[in-house]
Amino acid sequence: MHAALIFHIFQKFGCWRGCGAVSGAMVAGLSLVLAMHPALAKPAERCTEPVFGAAGIFVDQRADTAEAARTIGVEAAAQNAFETVLGRVLLSPEERDRFVGLHGHDAFTDFVHIIEENNLEKRYIAKLDFCFDAERLRAAFIAEGIQWAELTSPPILVLPVWQGPDGVRAWLKDNQWLSGWRDTVNQYNGLVRLRSLAHSLTHERRFRGEDIVAADPIKLAAAARITKAEQVMVVLAHLDYVGAKQIVDVEARLFDKNGQPIATIMSLPDISLTASDMQPLDSARQRIIARMEGTWRAANSINTNAAGYLLVSVPVTSAKEWSERLDALQQIAVIRNFAMRTLDTKGATISLELAGSREALQNALVPHGLALVDAGDTVSIVRAPDTQ
Repeated sequence: MHAALIFHIFQKFGCWRGCGAVSGAMVAGLSLVLAMHPALAKPAERCTEPVFGAAGIFVDQRADTAEAARTIGVEAAAQNAFETVLGRVLLSPEERDRFVGLHGHDAFTDFVHIIEENNLEKRYIAKLDFCFDAERLRAAFIAEGIQWAELTSPPILVLPVWQGPDGVRAWLKDNQWLSGWRDTVNQYNGLVRLRSLAHSLTHERRFRGEDIVAADPIKLAAAARITKAEQVMVVLAHLDYVGAKQIVDVEARLFDKNGQPIATIMSLPDISLTASDMQPLDSARQRIIARMEGTWRAANSINTNAAGYLLVSVPVTSAKEWSERLDALQQIAVIRNFAMRTLDTKGATISLELAGSREALQNALVPHGLALVDAGDTVSIVRAPDTQ
């Protein structure tokens, strides 16, 4: 995974089987905290784990009767939503297709939310949200030995640029490279969270194509602040001519929110174009996104067949802070289980059973304001420096 790519997850994955070493008073206190937790006190009205949901599925189905149209349309939408979720969390299309062939969506559907619908005589039109049960899906993945990923990335701002003989352009509306990226970003629903900079006259004047190509850190940092992005990806298509033949070189570079370079994600030289065929640009765009997804999925995958163990120190200064640490550990899916080895007023030593890499654990701690610190002789889970 690229050095600064970090990922965010919203889930509950119970792991209290190894907590018997805690004192009775602490267990009683934690039980009271859990019983009073809002998420456990009432059923969720929305998909509590958006990674396992598909929103805004559009239905426009015709049939001989209104009832048939509704039945067929909802079934097709549910299957579409199911495959969307599986495509998001499973590591390959082949794995998704195999799982779909073995399982129906009904076994995992939690609820369907109707955003809008219109029942006509022989037609059903609707927009639906689907939520699938994360625990049941995880159990199925574990039973079949399937690896998956759940962490969503921090917001990544995408800044596409087109450079040709007539200059550098970042805001042309009729340029397929630029408009294609904006459409893709707006519609993308993978685990990598992409954002775009809204087109306005102010932005057009402030963020010129020349500055973006030059990777001006002041400009990149300003764009990141506006969009509340943690990283910036500059995707440049450079057009040149060899005789009458159009040749494009594509490069995608990743920067942090301060405009400092992290890595070159991909370079695709010598792409041939014709005036009537811009498909190679779409292919380049999909390859870049696939690289982003594939790189961090591999680093953040959950593999319950390859468990590892890590002994960590968890220092705390209060009972409240201790409760927060336990709550955070419980919510991280890459932690299969944990057991407390020592416990005193200054904190605890905990053995973690991991179903992924140490890097995946470090990424999963970030949304909770925590960090994994390796001091050589001791590995600790502490509050992240910028949250202290």
